[in-house]
Amino acid sequence: MSSVAPHSERRAVHAIASTAYDTAWLASLPCPDAPNVPRFPMTLAWIPERQLPDGSWGSYVPYVPERIVCTLSALVALARFDQEGSFRSQILAGERYLWQHVHILGSEPCELVAFELLLPSLIERAVDSGIDVPPHVDQYRTERQAKLALLPIDKIYSPALTTSHALEFLGRNADASRLPQAQLANGSIGNSPAATAFLLEHVEDSAAASYLAACLVENGDGGVPVLAPCERFELLWVAYHRFLGGVSPHALLSEQQCVSLVDALSRGGVSLSPSFQVPDADDTAVALLLLHASGVMVSPNALTLFEHEDHFVSFPFERHPSTGVNIHVLAALNRYNSYPRREIAMRKILRFLDRTRNQGSYWTDKWHLSPLYATSHAIAALVQVQGSFDDQVVPMIDAAIEWILHIQNADGSWGFRSVPTAEETAYALVGLSNAPARSHRIRAAIEAGADYLGVHQSDSHPALWMDKCLYYPAQIVDSIIAAALSLAGNGGAPGGREMGAVPEETLHE
Repeated sequence: MSSVAPHSERRAVHAIASTAYDTAWLASLPCPDAPNVPRFPMTLAWIPERQLPDGSWGSYVPYVPERIVCTLSALVALARFDQEGSFRSQILAGERYLWQHVHILGSEPCELVAFELLLPSLIERAVDSGIDVPPHVDQYRTERQAKLALLPIDKIYSPALTTSHALEFLGRNADASRLPQAQLANGSIGNSPAATAFLLEHVEDSAAASYLAACLVENGDGGVPVLAPCERFELLWVAYHRFLGGVSPHALLSEQQCVSLVDALSRGGVSLSPSFQVPDADDTAVALLLLHASGVMVSPNALTLFEHEDHFVSFPFERHPSTGVNIHVLAALNRYNSYPRREIAMRKILRFLDRTRNQGSYWTDKWHLSPLYATSHAIAALVQVQGSFDDQVVPMIDAAIEWILHIQNADGSWGFRSVPTAEETAYALVGLSNAPARSHRIRAAIEAGADYLGVHQSDSHPALWMDKCLYYPAQIVDSIIAAALSLAGNGGAPGGREMGAVPEETLHE
């Protein structure tokens, strides 16, 4: 087992840091003509170096569902190339982790992407590789059946379904002859290194191999990310965080970027990358908000595709709605008077946010491990609609701010899962900086948080963002830290923003 300490995760300089889950899928692949030789040897070297002291793999912020899927994936890779017993100690430590922690699965809320689909297949794969998996690990078969019931099974190999991003869930049930149907033009399956490695496990494909090789070159550390490419998602979230930090709206997007986003909206919505076929409400909403702030006129009607009876969905066939998505849709709708039945839609979101609060105070979101992400974004959005919806909004803002104040650590930091992080501290500062009234208590909390952030902003940051595993998007995290420090330096007051609704007829194309 590696002696690397939990807090020594390397600070990534590339877009999305390498993950154990996806890297292990590549590490498990043999050469086509030499079954005992790893196809990507650098990935097999990467895996044992990233084993955590407790025997698991994953983010150093402990989250058992993620640690289990990463550990199952890593153990398969090591077991497949352990002919001489060189990985035996790492395998035993990983098995021990599974046996010691599997009981926590039933009590730990899990929102990892496709977790209920992936876990049974990962267990089968580990067992087939000789891993000693504890019995009764899979507690999600009911959820799996519920998810499968939502999907058009005849289109399961379509790249137009979000499940293509996690197509490895098919496991033993995969039809190798149909797997290439899910391929995108870049050679990947769903912009996922793991799903693409699953394809290569069944079918020799030069485009898939080239895609994986390019991912390895891009990250440059022997590993691959959970998602690649995702350049539009990164662009939008960096710009949105800069926007929250007070950067002039006209400095957020280039003319070419605006044109690309307008084109995507005209085609049904914005996706995480032009290479990924499925638009989502989150990217669509943030794009609409930023375009409006930049003075670019566009119809908001792409959001109607995601509007359901009592909330907005991220994607079709979704089982659990995202609070973050609804928060961002609310912020976007606040700017677009022309959205059909806009006030009804906004009140719908406000009711959804009210009933999804935890302990009547804060929000969690399926796309981020920390509640501080969703809660800070919620405060920023709610403050902007406050004048029109005081009866629904004010109690939520007040309770959320009070919660943030109460959970600040003595050193000025925040960290919801008992590990203080610069990223979570930044979200807390952004939330407090948007408080309608800044009391002495709020100003003191902002000052203490900014002091902590000033010292720790360059630390290695843990993976907190949710996909099939936790991941770390370096540029996005850096952008929220910069926004928080900017707001703190401005006395904790957002500035430089045009947040209210602007008559759309005054905008230009």
